[in-house]
Amino acid sequence: MKKLKPGKDNKEDRMNFVKYWANYIKNNPDEVWSRQQNILINSQIKNARDFKLSKETYLKIKGELR
Repeated sequence: MKKLKPGKDNKEDRMNFVKYWANYIKNNPDEVWSRQQNILINSQIKNARDFKLSKETYLKIKGELR
């Protein structure tokens, strides 16, 4: 598997990652990359549940609630 190359800016970094990931899923069995995605998604959900911030406070921080 080739290495992820850094881009000259944020947009190029993101596009390089998309190409890297597309190549990774094409060249690895579903069981491998889907297990990795499962770990990532479950950790994001757990973090969101454990984060003690009300909807109102979140919207106020974003400037969408006054």
